[in-house]
Amino acid sequence: MFAFSFVVFGVGSDVPGGVADILQGRSPGSGADVQGARERTQENPRDPAAWRDLATALQQDGQTMAAIDPLERYVALQPKDTSALSQLASLYLIQAGDLRNQLQDAQTRAALANPGADFALPVDSPFGRALGSNPVTDAVATQSSQQLNDLYTRTTRAYEQAKLKYAQLANLQPDDASIQLQLAEAATNANDVTSAIAAYERFLKLAPDDPSAPVVRQQLKQLRAASLGAG
Repeated sequence: MFAFSFVVFGVGSDVPGGVADILQGRSPGSGADVQGARERTQENPRDPAAWRDLATALQQDGQTMAAIDPLERYVALQPKDTSALSQLASLYLIQAGDLRNQLQDAQTRAALANPGADFALPVDSPFGRALGSNPVTDAVATQSSQQLNDLYTRTTRAYEQAKLKYAQLANLQPDDASIQLQLAEAATNANDVTSAIAAYERFLKLAPDDPSAPVVRQQLKQLRAASLGAG
């Protein structure tokens, strides 16, 4: 239930102040006027520059995920700004990666806290009856399941948001093969097989000789098989 088909081609790695800075361990800037930028958005909430400045200030202050909301406000006012859309998509990918790590850690903790869940014991066996009627075990299993479901939902939602931003970019730049690849990867991780297949096919049409093409064809084959199986 909690398995993802994560595909990595370095999505968004060239976005200044975004994925590249974080993955390469570069320190955020200092002296960011977050409060001043926030006040400007409150004074004039229809000013796109104010929201962009707030997002930049938050990132410079090391509050990377907090920059998502003002960037969303900015692109709502400037929906054709491809740079902002790309940056926002990258932030969602960072958020999804962090949540994915939390999900994996939670799965490990759940297995350690409720080892009985790893075994398919017959319900009519002495051990099966004991585990089935133990209120402590039941409570731990229920709590773990709820936490895993919550993290899974939040992770998928973050990938879904990244997918939506890349879809907007693809509409603005339909002949950009790299955007189609980014869209396909985000859609795959969001469990949107239909969109992933369409984007991968578009990528291969635009860049059939790209170095990534063999991997894309293999991924496309797997997605088509999964789509047929689901149907």
